[in-house]
Amino acid sequence: MPAERMARPVAGVIWAYRFDGAGQASSVEADACLRPLDPGDGFLWVHLDFVDRLARDWVASIDWLEPAARRLLLSPDDYPALEYSADAVWGRFSDTVQDPDEDSDRAVPMRFAFGRGYLVSGRRHPVRAAALTRAKVDSGHGVSGPVALFEVMIEQVLRAMAETLRASRAEADSIEDRVLDERLHDESRRLGPLRRTAVKLHRQLSGLRSILREFAEDEHADGSHVASRAAAERLLRRIETLDQEVQEVQDRARFLQDEIAAKLATISNRHLYVLSVMTALLMPPTLVTGFFGMNTGGLPFLEGVHGWIGASLIGALASGFTLLVLKRLGFFE
Repeated sequence: MPAERMARPVAGVIWAYRFDGAGQASSVEADACLRPLDPGDGFLWVHLDFVDRLARDWVASIDWLEPAARRLLLSPDDYPALEYSADAVWGRFSDTVQDPDEDSDRAVPMRFAFGRGYLVSGRRHPVRAAALTRAKVDSGHGVSGPVALFEVMIEQVLRAMAETLRASRAEADSIEDRVLDERLHDESRRLGPLRRTAVKLHRQLSGLRSILREFAEDEHADGSHVASRAAAERLLRRIETLDQEVQEVQDRARFLQDEIAAKLATISNRHLYVLSVMTALLMPPTLVTGFFGMNTGGLPFLEGVHGWIGASLIGALASGFTLLVLKRLGFFE
């Protein structure tokens, strides 16, 4: 009886599902006795809110979790990690916030631990992987065991990242079309969010790849977790493919940034060229007007009413002579 009370959380359970032997899920009340099932009978999935103190107390008290798994689930660290023993696997991976009121690109940690007959997951913020996995389970998707459910969870993360990547590639195509058509407006400003998104995706994929590769390629591993390692290898292939696409977007963004900078420099040089020509052509008339504007005696054209015509002709001739000199020097080639 004390052990059953210890395994009964009062609060902090966001949802709990009991999967039968055929992999079909049924919802479990949060105040029910939450314990692992015998592998032949199915397994239990409990998703916790670690902001709630009672959920943390429940994790700290249950005896069917590895002590190291309990410490990791309750740890405040955010970096990706994966550890395992002969009977269980536990760790953290980066996910994104699933909340319309918050920045959906913000990375937050998702914690998990699974073994024979159970999977425990938890977070401090609403995460996309858990919400999408729950929607898939509610739609009737069958799951054969904790390893398969964890694989589905990571696949939801990768699928969401693939959607973000497709949107980024479409944005890169739009920017590239405008750059090639030389219709520059705010393309440099549009490239900023694109490059930030690509960096975040690459960072998240690198974290997943590092923990899964270390787990899948552990040379000192025994014969345990065969299914888990096979799932990790499948996920690694998907991650490698996505990461290559992310790097392509990053390379395109850098190329477009250089192309935009070169085109803007060309436009600026063209404007400076026109300004320099205008300045060169206006300098002689300015000198002429300055000369005739001196308030001194003996200046020509002071007498008579048509003196301004002579001064204007001198200024025009000076501009024409300057233009001829610039052409001779190859300034207009």
